[in-house]
Amino acid sequence: MRASALSIFFLIPVLSLGGCGAKTESGPVKTAQASEQTAQATPDQTPEILSWEDLMPAGEDEVLADLYAAFFDKQEAKFQNQISLLDASAEQADLLSRIDEGSEEDTMEQIGTYNVVEDLNGKQVRLPGYVVPLDFSLSSEYDAFLLVPYFGACLHTPPPPPNQIVFVTSEQMAKVENINDPVWVEGRMKTGRFGSELGNSAYELTLSKLEPYEY
Repeated sequence: MRASALSIFFLIPVLSLGGCGAKTESGPVKTAQASEQTAQATPDQTPEILSWEDLMPAGEDEVLADLYAAFFDKQEAKFQNQISLLDASAEQADLLSRIDEGSEEDTMEQIGTYNVVEDLNGKQVRLPGYVVPLDFSLSSEYDAFLLVPYFGACLHTPPPPPNQIVFVTSEQMAKVENINDPVWVEGRMKTGRFGSELGNSAYELTLSKLEPYEY
């Protein structure tokens, strides 16, 4: 029985092959390509509180599980003549030691699709997550960043799927006190294809409010 897409996320760091590249089957997205049918949200619209599962269309868990299974099969085949994954674990080795730094294999694909929940296009929403800055800032203020579902995503592990990353933009600089702490973001959601060096996204959010996540 294949593991669920959620459990696969926790296995990914074991097979991390390098930096958090943003390659997908169709290559990196260089520019934002928003949906042409974005609805206009009214300023006084009450935001809809979302979980990350709400960004996944029906059946996407199975699609993602198949993509990860195919990736793992590919890695097994690639290294089977050198050392099995079981032997690598027993000898406390890892796949990183068998990848030449700077080589074509010294990257990690972003696995997933740009399939979205179209009903979210143009909606005012509220979503919790962790901030991944796109640029370093001494003041910890940003006008663009990625929002991801778990801490450390897009930094030292393969990025989440495009439909599990939200590209957040803000007209004014947003203060993020500590990127180790989760936050709530609120704003208008837009579907499309939005690219960055850390990971491509199928959603963009125009920020209207950012505040600490209260447990």
